Amino acid sequence: MRITKREHSCLIVQSDGAALVIDPGSFSTLPDLAGIGPVVAVVLTHAHADHAHPEHMTALHEAYPDAVFLGPPAVAAAIAGTPVQVVQAGQSLRVGPFDLTFHGGVHARIHSSIPAADNVGVSVNDVLYHPGDSVEPAVTGVPVLAAPISGPWLKTGEVMDLVAAVAAAHVVPIHESHASAVGQQLAGRLVGGAAEAAGGRYDALAVGEFLEV
Repeated sequence: MRITKREHSCLIVQSDGAALVIDPGSFSTLPDLAGIGPVVAVVLTHAHADHAHPEHMTALHEAYPDAVFLGPPAVAAAIAGTPVQVVQAGQSLRVGPFDLTFHGGVHARIHSSIPAADNVGVSVNDVLYHPGDSVEPAVTGVPVLAAPISGPWLKTGEVMDLVAAVAAAHVVPIHESHASAVGQQLAGRLVGGAAEAAGGRYDALAVGEFLEV
């Protein structure tokens, strides 16, 4: 399975000639769609634009009309023009070569004045866990954890706890767009240290770089 980093929280997972796109948001750019397909599924962890960008949804739907778009109820309500199949925490399904299990259900708290949003983390083939905007350790022991490292809702110590609890062999930082280069380096030292303490490795992939697992 190949996991390719795109900007912010977007990952592209490829296996057995098929592709899965996770969180193609407004801070992300889509690569040449012909080069990543066929896309069989698109997972949107929640409705915030930096994770679910309507223009990207339209482009993916036009390029791959048979692809299944999956997300919590708020995504289905927010994304007009693209059919979204509602998924919730505790649900599992298979799309092409991908076994998907959804976890969590609620976005990390930003502030008491801002209502909590729907959010589902997704486990892919029991290999990759992408939590969306959550730091709850919903799974343990997966080989690859996508770990958010910046955002208005994020506390680095909670990410370190997530990394310690999951104990993944590879920790790939995501949700980096809110941090400067210096901030990303600091996250690398702290979150990377937690990854090493848990027996893993911090893989700060540049856009377009990938892991083979």
